[in-house]
Amino acid sequence: MLDDKLVLQVLPDVKTMAGWEEEKRRVDTADHVTTCTAAAPCTGKPLSGSVRFSSGDVVARFMIDTLATRDAAKDRLKETYASYRSGPFKAVDAAVLGSESQVFQGQLAGSEGVGIVLRSGTVVASVTTEGGPVDVAATRRFAAMLVKRIEQAQTGKTPDAGLATL
Repeated sequence: MLDDKLVLQVLPDVKTMAGWEEEKRRVDTADHVTTCTAAAPCTGKPLSGSVRFSSGDVVARFMIDTLATRDAAKDRLKETYASYRSGPFKAVDAAVLGSESQVFQGQLAGSEGVGIVLRSGTVVASVTTEGGPVDVAATRRFAAMLVKRIEQAQTGKTPDAGLATL
């Protein structure tokens, strides 16, 4: 999944997130011109994308990194796990999403939140929610939807999974 147009399709949109307002969307291009500069070169950087939605006080973020191999994705996942574990987060037991995943709870953007980090094949993704009551189940639904969209793209289908289709 090393195509920026496909990354754009995998990320949820306003139709997928009915009732939520899209605040910000960023998808890297294959040449990384969106996120890299001469001062911060991106040799070996994965293709990535992110989108942020809000509903009242609650903010939901979806982030994906696409890597060339499963081994590279596994390494990226370990790095991401380590960054959560080194911060004010605690791991929460939950059923696995995708190939492997971990749920974390702790301070995100100044309020208590939930972060789910996962790998599905060669894609590493995270879904976070913060700003309202901590809701692991709702964050898990968002992550399950993202996994389904990733899997659809990996099998050559147009990603169309939404909250209503889970």
